[in-house]
Amino acid sequence: MIISIIIILACFIAVILLIITNKLNRAISSLLGAIITYFVLIFIEGLDFSIIVELLFGSPSEGFVNLHSLIMIIGTMMIVQIAHEAGSFQFIAGKLIKLSGGKPVNLMIIFCVVTVFISAILNNILTVIIIIPLTITVSRILNINPSPYILTQAVLVNVGGTVFSISSIPNILITTYAGIEFLEFFINVGLISFIVFIFTLFFFILIYKKELIIPEEGQKALEEFDVWNVVQNKRLLYQSLISLVGLLILLILIPSSLISPDIIALTTAIILIIITRLDPKEIIKKIDFELIFYLLGIFIIVGGLEVTGATGALGIFIQNIGGSNLFFQLLLVLWFSAYLSSCIDNIPITKVLIPVADTMTETASIFNRKQVFYSLAFGANWGDNLTPLGDNILVVNIAEQNKRPITFKSFFKLGFITANYQLIIISIYYCLIFYIQIGIIILGIVGLFLIVIYCLNKFGSKTIKSRMNTLSNKLREIIIR
Repeated sequence: MIISIIIILACFIAVILLIITNKLNRAISSLLGAIITYFVLIFIEGLDFSIIVELLFGSPSEGFVNLHSLIMIIGTMMIVQIAHEAGSFQFIAGKLIKLSGGKPVNLMIIFCVVTVFISAILNNILTVIIIIPLTITVSRILNINPSPYILTQAVLVNVGGTVFSISSIPNILITTYAGIEFLEFFINVGLISFIVFIFTLFFFILIYKKELIIPEEGQKALEEFDVWNVVQNKRLLYQSLISLVGLLILLILIPSSLISPDIIALTTAIILIIITRLDPKEIIKKIDFELIFYLLGIFIIVGGLEVTGATGALGIFIQNIGGSNLFFQLLLVLWFSAYLSSCIDNIPITKVLIPVADTMTETASIFNRKQVFYSLAFGANWGDNLTPLGDNILVVNIAEQNKRPITFKSFFKLGFITANYQLIIISIYYCLIFYIQIGIIILGIVGLFLIVIYCLNKFGSKTIKSRMNTLSNKLREIIIR
């Protein structure tokens, strides 16, 4: 058993390193790791092929959790692809941007709202592919520097990823495994994400207010900008938007005990393809099969760690650190998952930590158990912003291709501070629930931090320093008298 754990764990680490260093395609890396795991489980552990089928699709006792996750991902991919072809998200973004009236702060707010809205429905990569070129196009029309907008959008993509249970792959994996309903996830994670988004938006405005300038000619150009230029087929646009709204309504109204969310998503996708009369071959071609194969490989590798008892041991270890105190367990899962996701893709980290969270909460009530999974959703998604790795590399590449380069240093500076700021807000939220006095103290410290940033932005560090010196001199004179 120990030998098997060492081999599979080494295999998992090797796969992650291959992906991070771009030495091998992520799907091939994952499948290679899955093959090694297969040989370990069959020839060292003496298990039969049925264990591989179980790891791929989930066991009957778990309700075939992995299979449900894959169907949900494929269904939402189809709907999103059709909406993308119709220009639905570009159209919505363009309409909202026109509402800014060419006012710099309004434009920042709208760009941020659009980013969160789109990333709440699409995966992070597709959101970045849509929103960053659109931002650069608008910046050229307005003749402004797009860097502040691109940087803030890159950070907020991951916040949007925690709004709905279908907003990101980690969310789908977590909610499917833990049996969390769509509305239940939105109330406990999505609404808190909106609150954190407001605090983050305020933080961004404080930082970039001086840089947000739009010349008069840019404001006139925005007025003349025709949003309908991004739409090739109005009928397809309306059909895709109705299907997206319909999907969200059905996920809210229909309990998973009656029809599982993945079947709702797949049914909606099939109906949309039939109604739109699009070529099914073209839609199927554009499904991200690389992601599907990557997930299948990860399911087997992480399943191997679970079968050999590695994830269970990690769960017990974390539980022993946090004890039976739910507050400490939530903080451990939040920060541990965030910092792991910062340097490793959040999909395998989520898949590893799901059984760990399950082990930690074996004796907990259903309510407390779900709280730990909510904490994992926050950490796994938001940890991506701590470093310029993962999906954020794509942001940097797209900006560079459009001759609006963003340096890794500038992204790391904003992403690292903002991600920690967001994690602290969630920690304060937990403090206010469990230890209200400590929560109020930390809240005061964060408020002071924001005031300092505001003062530095408004007056400049030199002005503040001179004013502080003047104040101290006056106090000294009063004391001498």
